[in-house]
Amino acid sequence: MKILFSILFLLLGYHINGQTIIEYWLQARMNGVYELENGTEVEFWGYGDNTPPLPGNKIFLPGPILRFTEGDSAIVHFKNNSPEMHTIHFHGLDVNQANDGVGHTSQDILPNQSFDYKFKCTHAGTFLYHCHVLTTLHLAMGMYGMVIVDPPTGSGSLNANTPAYTEEYPLLASEFNLNWNQNPLSPGSFHLYEANYFMINGKSGSQLLTGEHDILGLTNQNIALRLANVSYSRVRYSFPASLEIDMINADGRRIPIALSAEYVDLYPGERFDILIKSQSLLDSFVNVSYFDLRNDNLLCSNSVAIKIGGAEIQPHNFNLLHFWPNPIDGKLNYSNSTSEEITYKIISLDGTILQAGNLQPGKQSLTLEFATGIYFLKTPQATFTFTIR
Repeated sequence: MKILFSILFLLLGYHINGQTIIEYWLQARMNGVYELENGTEVEFWGYGDNTPPLPGNKIFLPGPILRFTEGDSAIVHFKNNSPEMHTIHFHGLDVNQANDGVGHTSQDILPNQSFDYKFKCTHAGTFLYHCHVLTTLHLAMGMYGMVIVDPPTGSGSLNANTPAYTEEYPLLASEFNLNWNQNPLSPGSFHLYEANYFMINGKSGSQLLTGEHDILGLTNQNIALRLANVSYSRVRYSFPASLEIDMINADGRRIPIALSAEYVDLYPGERFDILIKSQSLLDSFVNVSYFDLRNDNLLCSNSVAIKIGGAEIQPHNFNLLHFWPNPIDGKLNYSNSTSEEITYKIISLDGTILQAGNLQPGKQSLTLEFATGIYFLKTPQATFTFTIR
């Protein structure tokens, strides 16, 4: 199972009086450096790992994913390592007022001070967290992240008694007003905010097309997409027409009857959990469009590649040649049960021959240094499909 933008840091889980306690450590800083698609660097504020004994000083855009299971008791240890007040507001989660992270109704966390947020995870779904001090500015500067709550059975399904999935991808839409990032101490009037840089999982444009952010799966298997919008735009996620789409959760609540659609619109703060499936090979894109809420003008579009490969490599009635695993990561193993070399070619979806050679008798392997995607291996006897992730 793959998650596109998880940050590895320690979480502690234990049991007290039959309750599962899950702890995370987060810090806030205002000294992040973000590289734009064109290579320019701008300032951002954000959250990062603060796990003892060596918490480091790095923050991330977006912040680390916080993951729990329905029924868990959560403790998020927060340290404000910055010169201004900050909080963590757990958007959509059922928490009491003292732990809600809205400064004027609970408490602001002063510079160099700490606070432990405590709450119970009552519903499976996708949620958000963000700073709720001068929210317009602090959120726009990058102080946000995602919370995932799995059903009691754990990861592998989006809610109780819903179909299982084999892969999972969060897709978090956000944006910058780069004028604010370049001069955060004098951003001007908040009502003049104008977004001019748009991201998915903290990346934009060509940054999303390096292969690292591709959605990968196999035919006839469910892939879970956790869609969220922390921008101030209406965001539309549009999918290839051949995909089967079932909407399971909306804003952390189960949808009574699974809905199907070719696109999903999310307004600021909304989240949808969906399952997608393809019955055929697919090499396409999920298109993400951002619309101005005031006039519905299109502001920007991003694309995330989606590549669905064969569920298994079929020998096509030629049972003397077998390949595994599928998908692969660098090496394709094979077993040639004949006593002779077998010629092969590896061909991309567009028909380009990328590699050719001979498959030696016995059990061997091929090194394939290609981008993520779907490929064909052709021999005189059969054609095999496989996916590289």
